[in-house]
Amino acid sequence: MRSRPEAEPLTYPKLTMTLLVRNEADILEDNIRFHHAMGVSSFIVMDNLSTDATPELIRELSQEIDIEYLHQPADDYNQREWVTAMARKAAAEHQADWVINNDADEFWLPARGDLRAFCASLPEATGTVIVPRHNAVVPALPGDLLGGRCGPRMAVVFERESRNGEGKPLPGKVLHRASEIAEVAQGNHSVAHVPGHASAGQGRIRILHYPCRGLAQYKDKIRLGGAAYSRNTALPPGAGATWRSQYDGLETGAVERFWRDLAVAPEEQEIGLLRGDLMRDDRVAGFFAEQARSKARQDLLAAREELLAQSRAMVEEFSQSQAELIARVPRRQRWERPMYYNLRFAVRSAEAHLEQLEALTEAAEAAALCARFGQMRDVFSLFPRNTHLPAFLARLLELAAPEPAQRLRADCAGKRVILHTSCHPRLQESQQSVASFAGLGQDGYHHIILLGAREPRPEQDTGLSFGYDGQVLQVPAPDTYEGLHQKLFYAYMLLDLLTAPALVVKIDDNILMQDAARFAACLDRVADKGAALAGRRVGTRRHQDQWHGWHLGKCADPVMETRGYQYPLPRDYAAGGYGYVLGREGLAACGYMYLAMKEFLAMPAVGLEDACVGHAIYAQRLELMDISQGHGLLAMPGLTTKERRRLDADWAEWDLPADAADTAGSRDGSGGGSGA
Repeated sequence: MRSRPEAEPLTYPKLTMTLLVRNEADILEDNIRFHHAMGVSSFIVMDNLSTDATPELIRELSQEIDIEYLHQPADDYNQREWVTAMARKAAAEHQADWVINNDADEFWLPARGDLRAFCASLPEATGTVIVPRHNAVVPALPGDLLGGRCGPRMAVVFERESRNGEGKPLPGKVLHRASEIAEVAQGNHSVAHVPGHASAGQGRIRILHYPCRGLAQYKDKIRLGGAAYSRNTALPPGAGATWRSQYDGLETGAVERFWRDLAVAPEEQEIGLLRGDLMRDDRVAGFFAEQARSKARQDLLAAREELLAQSRAMVEEFSQSQAELIARVPRRQRWERPMYYNLRFAVRSAEAHLEQLEALTEAAEAAALCARFGQMRDVFSLFPRNTHLPAFLARLLELAAPEPAQRLRADCAGKRVILHTSCHPRLQESQQSVASFAGLGQDGYHHIILLGAREPRPEQDTGLSFGYDGQVLQVPAPDTYEGLHQKLFYAYMLLDLLTAPALVVKIDDNILMQDAARFAACLDRVADKGAALAGRRVGTRRHQDQWHGWHLGKCADPVMETRGYQYPLPRDYAAGGYGYVLGREGLAACGYMYLAMKEFLAMPAVGLEDACVGHAIYAQRLELMDISQGHGLLAMPGLTTKERRRLDADWAEWDLPADAADTAGSRDGSGGGSGA
């Protein structure tokens, strides 16, 4: 019997991609990595006067991918000449078989397999393939038609038949066999002097196009491209017509109107998908999602190894230091010292901390570890001097929720953060409160509305998670009055782990700005003093002198209405309803307390958040700075309450003195505004 000859190894053609870019570092790396994974062997990147991180990005990527970097100093967008030169270079120097002349916002996607397999499947007589482009749909955000964003990592809905800014059909792009005499047309829509016939691709390949990733990015693109076209005297006036027309309308709001009309509401997306006007394609987004998951797993593994190594060293150092305490004592006198008998107990908690930490973090992904947050807090409570565990939790948050974490960090960095504490039913109240601060300005300040969960879990089952959209911060803690301390301390922990604010100002949703200059001056004094906590000093020396029924009528749980404060109250603390300021040390003290004292916060009793802050400050031996003034007991200097403003309006209507209102709310106590 004759043996069958071995099949010849399948050989694929070599693909080279050319990219003409300017200030597109936000998408360029994704473009190159995606197409390299899809079979592109080498890249030629021509950088036309980028002022962003493009050169550094290409330099870094070149360490692992074959990329030739070219600098183009001209500023007249002579695309035809530049891309033609790159296409010829791909044939002559890169030894390419096929060339893709691409833009940074275009992602080429065969129906099956990768780009090499697609090119290998083309008949020898085929010289060029015209590939259709499909624009990604920009989502319309509720109440913010100009805030929609889309990109290769998030967009999954695309136009089936796209049009350009002038309403004309969007032309496709060309893939062609390599030729040293190829001539690429302006726009990369066609190529000449390539042997073979043209093919339409017959639905076997498409380009997913992301030209509108955000309004600011799009305006910058129009500003640069339109100006370059206006300087080009060699091209006909019709070349780049969309960029030219929108460039002329940059200062008239034409681009904003274009963007408003471009954004598609979720309901309209559904209609378009059902009608067939839109299509869903999640392959590019899925590629990056899988990449992110893989990188997150690697990062988590590295973070875990670092955590365990640091924790092990800290435990060993602690145990040795305790042994040294008794070892210094002469042997015949050791039996008189408590440590002689208790050494094994003194170090046991640290050893148990390490053992449980190793078991708890073993072979788990970020989401699974976040779900074990309650157990991690228990482990932390065994050895709370381990500062490496909170740092690991911060890294865990960054891996589990990268975009919200990055946005929260950027929004709060170095700012005076005004934390408007509210709940879902009173969200509109908080929005009114935020609006009243307009006179304060935006420089140096950031406003956050804090909400809890509609259906919170028990403290042990509360995971490590949050939602943040740039203004509303939602945490998985109770959204009720009796759970206000849990909600606020969760937020303080997040801010401490992820951000570096200058100050955090906690106020309730019934607070309004009255005098911006006075309020800012008050915060200046707090900052100058470096205070850990500042507010209106309340409290007494004795637990029984507090108003133990201050919460009655506010609780969602009727059982709480039958109980007073079943834990010791601090001698003094800052009244929550008045508003208070946390410095960096005060914020860290609250974050530490939330991590280390889970059962204190979880006990089934009314938890006054301001009293709990007082405990956190006292536990770290920090001091309270009293900023209250006798003539303003309802709110911090420069602020007022909605109730007081309504009362003032009533007095003004009747032309009566409002002196009586000055004493409203002047009694000692805690709780203040709703917050829930």
